[in-house]
Amino acid sequence: MNPAKIKEWASRATNQSITGKVVLIIGLFVFIAIVLGGMIYLQGRIFDGVRVYVRGEGLWAKGQKDAVIYLERYSHSHAEDDYRAFLQAVETNLGDHAARKALLATPPDLQAAATGFAHGQNDPEDIDALIWFFQHFQSISYMHQAIAIWTDADQKIKELLEVGQAIRQEIQSGAHDTEKLNSLRSRVNSLNIELLTLENRFSSVLGEGARWVKQATLIASLTLLLLFVSLAMIISRQLIAVIAQTERELKISESRFRSLKESNTIGILSWRMDGTLDEANKHFLDMLGYSEVEFREGRLNWRDLTPAAFRARDEQTIAELLEHGSCTPFEKAFLHKDGHPVPVYIGAALLNGEVNQGIAYIMDLTERKQTEKQLRLAAVVFDSSHDGILVTDADMRIVSVNQALCEMSGYTESELIGQIPSILQSGYTTVEQYHEMLTALYGPGHWQGDIVDRKKHGALLPVHISISAVRNEEQQVSHYVAIISDNAERKAEEEHLRHIAHHDTLTGLPNRVLFNDRIEQLIKRSERNGGRFAILFFDLDNFKPVNDNFGHAVGDKLLQTVANRLTQHVRGTDTVTRLGGDEFVILLEEVANRDSAEKLLQNTVASVSAPCTINGHDLTISVSAGISLYPDDGTDIKALMHHADQAMYHMKQKSRPKQLQTTAPRA
Repeated sequence: MNPAKIKEWASRATNQSITGKVVLIIGLFVFIAIVLGGMIYLQGRIFDGVRVYVRGEGLWAKGQKDAVIYLERYSHSHAEDDYRAFLQAVETNLGDHAARKALLATPPDLQAAATGFAHGQNDPEDIDALIWFFQHFQSISYMHQAIAIWTDADQKIKELLEVGQAIRQEIQSGAHDTEKLNSLRSRVNSLNIELLTLENRFSSVLGEGARWVKQATLIASLTLLLLFVSLAMIISRQLIAVIAQTERELKISESRFRSLKESNTIGILSWRMDGTLDEANKHFLDMLGYSEVEFREGRLNWRDLTPAAFRARDEQTIAELLEHGSCTPFEKAFLHKDGHPVPVYIGAALLNGEVNQGIAYIMDLTERKQTEKQLRLAAVVFDSSHDGILVTDADMRIVSVNQALCEMSGYTESELIGQIPSILQSGYTTVEQYHEMLTALYGPGHWQGDIVDRKKHGALLPVHISISAVRNEEQQVSHYVAIISDNAERKAEEEHLRHIAHHDTLTGLPNRVLFNDRIEQLIKRSERNGGRFAILFFDLDNFKPVNDNFGHAVGDKLLQTVANRLTQHVRGTDTVTRLGGDEFVILLEEVANRDSAEKLLQNTVASVSAPCTINGHDLTISVSAGISLYPDDGTDIKALMHHADQAMYHMKQKSRPKQLQTTAPRA
């Protein structure tokens, strides 16, 4: 047999064997990575489950403690607010109880469980973890113990509710049996101690479970890691020949790189991800104005040399390099030693087998960019603006205008080219203004201001004009560019912004800012003239259920309806204001006496409280109101508003407003 053929077959067999071992190592690595990743993921989910249950236990404990505090307070104060607070606090515990029952059902009711956990004040982002952990680990001994403790605690909560009901019955009966109440309070304290003990046991069981999971996953991870390392060490010996060949190829590559580096036609870099430059040829250093001494001293870092505007593009390129090993050449800029940006065209690639080190070639685009800048001038100026644009030469002869200016002035492009800008003068701009304009243009090179021009057919054209001088490479003025805006649109926009700043966006009524301004002016006028005025303060009762039951769209329309009804009862000189939320104020100017103001207040309350239909819902909402009179109830805004607010509050307390009345939407 031919010895050459035998050698070729042996070489091929060796390469195939090495390739197979490399594939095996990669496969083992991928397998171990997947298994470890799965274990880490599972461990993370388990610990997350333990975390959310510990946090839930904290919320549960807080609800229980608050319930005990409010119940004890109620047993002494007999205040219904305390009893309601007790019921609200215990809702947290009842919510968790409902969730557990739903999860233990056959089949589990996941929707009911989620609702229960939500009522238990758990973070919405934790609810999925709570359900997952319960479903997958309820049979584990630690979780089984925790559920048993949880069940005992729920029974204690049930007893606490029964004791609370007994206390309430005793208080409502009017007997006020001190001995019986003391007995019930003692039972509350006993239940509190029992619940605290259960809470501590619950936390302890979860902690023990977490430690068990940590130990088990650690042992499994170490076992897999040792297996992988052992196999890798056995196979790695057979790859030494391949590594030696790779080193020889790297030396050849380095030799080629140095040959290219010494050329003076293109910038060459050897770079690292952190910005370090290992090598840089003279062409690149000259491009940025640095010397080889400065480079050797470590003053150059490609990240620091990159302007902030290009750093995001660099990060995209790095991602491309890490994925493909090379990048599509692109344009960016480096900072010259003097501080100005140098536009460049750059391509880069990672060294074989490297993820942190690579090479790059750089071409200076300064001359090309300067040419493109001149070519883009007309296109950018003319195509990017809807304002009128006029360009003159250094002698202020018009060389170009855009279509917007032609439409604004009534002149055609041919009628303006070659003329001087004074063709648009109206005679209303003073000589002093033109002198100021020319002085600014010949000096700093920029002027802006408001002037009045004239259209072709004689109509006046008030405009805002901004003129800038354009300089060439020698810093000599080559052109003047004027951007002309019709002032009418700007004035309308300013008026719109003023309206937004002083009016409520929902109802269109004056807001608090405009109200304060008007009342300050009214106070000053009343001080001079001895006049009287009134403030009517309105607050809708039970407005929140409208949003809760029917949505914010219905609530917004109800507020608009209230605003319309309020404005129907005032004069043109009066001010109706929405302070925010469901609070409104009417500022009545020149009030004769308190009786007239109170009469208007009563009529307004009756109007606002009248039934209304919104989106098919029949609504009846009551309103509480208060009144203050200047100067009887105060002589400044704070005093007057406080008096009206207090009057409204007393009315609310006295009248005990009705609950929101509604009917189903009509077909």
